[in-house]
Formats: sequence, structure tokens, C-alpha cells
Amino acid sequence: MQNTIASSKTRAALLHRVFWRLHFWAGLLTAPIILFAALTGTLYLFTPQIEAWKYATLDHVASPAAANPVSLDAQLAAAQAAFPNKSPRMVVPAYQAAETTQVYLEDTEAVPDAHLHHDHMQHAGAAKPEHAGHAQAKAITVAYINPATGAVQGALPEADRFRNWSRKLHSSMLQGEGWRWIIELGASWMLLMLMTGIYLWWPRGGAGWRQALRWQRSANARVNWRYLHSMLAIAVSLLSITILLTGLTWSRYAGDNFRAAQNALSQNAPRSPRPLQSAHPAENLPLLSAQAIYNRVRAIAPDVQMQITLPRGEHGVWRIENYDRSQPQKRFQAVLDAYTGTTLFQSDWQQLPLLAKATAVGIPFHRGEFGWWNQALLLLVAGTAVFSVISGYVMWLKRRRAASVSAPEIGAAHLRAVPWYVAIAMLGLCFALPMLGISLLLLLAMEAVAGFGFGRYRAV
Repeated sequence: MQNTIASSKTRAALLHRVFWRLHFWAGLLTAPIILFAALTGTLYLFTPQIEAWKYATLDHVASPAAANPVSLDAQLAAAQAAFPNKSPRMVVPAYQAAETTQVYLEDTEAVPDAHLHHDHMQHAGAAKPEHAGHAQAKAITVAYINPATGAVQGALPEADRFRNWSRKLHSSMLQGEGWRWIIELGASWMLLMLMTGIYLWWPRGGAGWRQALRWQRSANARVNWRYLHSMLAIAVSLLSITILLTGLTWSRYAGDNFRAAQNALSQNAPRSPRPLQSAHPAENLPLLSAQAIYNRVRAIAPDVQMQITLPRGEHGVWRIENYDRSQPQKRFQAVLDAYTGTTLFQSDWQQLPLLAKATAVGIPFHRGEFGWWNQALLLLVAGTAVFSVISGYVMWLKRRRAASVSAPEIGAAHLRAVPWYVAIAMLGLCFALPMLGISLLLLLAMEAVAGFGFGRYRAV
């Protein structure tokens, strides 16, 4: 019996060292990415406050009129007149009395590397990736219309809005969609770092819990740093994991895997059948006006801020969905016949399956769109991530030997101590997070080339 207990403790100690080495490499190699993601994410987090100051004269009217606004069609015509070389593609009618109407106009000719879709046009329930689209997109200009007078109050290229600039900074370092893998790499390794960190911290036995939770200041500075490093990360670990997972759902490679699983489980949000077309009437009836379509949809969903996509061609349809993603319970989509106003497709929050509801809530939470409390929680997570990186480097420098990386030493016995189910779980994680799997293979290859093969791992 004693031999069994001793053997179990020995295996646990060996496995502890394996996880420590993984945790060490995760922190050492991806710390710069984590710092960048935390700092740029914090910048994006305050988008509502920055945009409220920066675009006050575009987003709001000075003195909203009490009378009924001019028709939506008149507002579209005003935008078209101001930009005769562009065509209206989408309109977001003013929702509050002091707001302007936003008319999205696209160039008549395609240009490279421009935004094709407005951020709010992404399918939240399906976590549509930002890199989706065509190689040749159309540049979008947003005209801001005073709904009381129909006058164009101002205009701005959509790509120049702060929210779009800061989102591209956070996701691709302003280097284009081909660079999005770097942030995905950092998020994948940070998830592994959190998982291994929780394992390393997890107390064993009743006395272990009391010792782990109580801070006893030590003469050894590294011990004090380690306590703060672990306890702060553990305190926000659930929030951190939530942020990482919600971000990975719309990343490029892990996001593709997520969407494939979502489709396989029939958990994707309902989408309108394609192609849906308006039935062109034989008597050549005119298209319904934008105001008429807006009135019909408002009768169905009176408390939802709408974005309305205009029909294209004689068989085109009106597409309507909710604009404000910070109210996922007001999720709404509809497709209407352009001539009769017949509803061809409609869905709302009640039609979303469980996983689609989770992403519809998780993505706005990741972006801090639920208000000040959401921003405060994300600021706490970002601050903790920055402190974890700094404290991790401090601890490493304090234990690092001269001319050595000083990775935790392991050997063949350590590898044999890894249970089969842990190995299977690791393979599954690498499959779900391809950037983690590829980079981990490269790391193992570099260690092997350096002479630290499976027969003899040691400190480097």
C-alpha cells in the first residue's frame, strides 16, 4: 500500500514538472503577443467613450425636432445626391430622437483591401469571421443624415471609424488579414498557459489549500512574486478563459473548427435560404419604399434598432436585422419581398439554438458592449494579463542561470509519467487550436535539434 502511494506521488511530481515546462515555454515565447493583445484590447474596450467624443457631431443632431422626421427614402436620396458616384447599400434609421440616420454607400467600382461588410453585418450567432469576403471589396462611406431635416450632417469612410481601426489593430496589428494568425497563436498558448497554471497551483490536501490561499511574505523575493503571479491569475481565470474562448470562436483557424462543429451539431443560427428572390410581378409594380419596409418591420419588432440592406436587381430582397449587438435578446432577422412586402424569412432570439445564443452573448461580452460593468471586468482581465507577463519574466530572471534559458528540467521518466488520457486531451486541444498544434510541433522539433530528444530532456 505504501509503495502504491509513493508511486502515485512520484508520478504526480513527474507530471508536475512536465506541466511546468509547458507553462514556462508558453509564457516565455508568447508573452510579447499577450502584452500586445491586452494593451490593444484595452484600447478597443473604450471605443464607446472615444467615439462619443470623437464623432459627436456625426452621430447626434444638435436639436432634435419634435415633429415627424422626413421619410427614410428622402434621407437615402440626400445621401445619394451628396455622393453621386456611390450607391446606397444599407441604412440604419435613427433610433433615438437625438441620433442621425446612417447611410452606407459603396463605390461603383471594386477596390482591393477595402471593407466589404460593416461590422454589425456579421452573423453573431454563427461567429462569422472577419476575413470572410471577396478579394475585391467595395469601399464603404457612411453618410450621417439629420432625420428631422434630411440634410447630410457629415460623412466618413467606414474603415476610418475608430472602432474599425482599433479592431484591426487588435486582431491583425494593422497588417492585413494574413497576420491574424499571430493573435490567434497568442490566445491559443495563453489558454494552455492558464490550464497548466491552474494545475501547477492546485493544492493537494486540506493543508495545501490553506497554504495556497494564505500569503506568507518570504525573504525570497521570487516566492512573493510567485504567490502574486498565481493568485491574481487564478482569481480571474474563469473570466480569462471566457475571453479567450469567445475570441477564438471568430479567429481564422480555430474559428473554422468551431464553426464546423457548430454546423455538425446543428447549433448554428438560422439563416435565410439562398437564394431568396422577390417574385417580379407581371404588372410591373414598383418596389416598396424604404419607409414602407421600415414601418412593416417596426410593427413586428418595435423595440429593435434596425439595419436595412437594400435590394439589388429586379429580383432583389430587403434584408433587415438588429443593429445593436449589445442586446442579444433582441436578435432579429427578416427577409421581405421587394414588391409585396411578404415575409420570406424571419428569425429572432427564440429560434437560436443554445450554442448560437452563447456566442451571441459571448462576442459582445468579449468586446465590452454590455456597459461599464463589462468594461470593468475586461479591464481587470487585461491588467491581470499584463501583470502575469511581467511577474513571469521577473521570476524567470531571478532563477535563470548565466548563459542558459533555464527551462524546468525533465527527462524520459517525466514523459512516461504522462497519463494516456492527458496525451489524448492534448492532441484534441492541438486539433481544435491548429496554431497551438503547429507551434508545439515546431517547439518539439527545435528542442530535438538542440539535442534534447525524448531520451534525454534537461534544462537548457
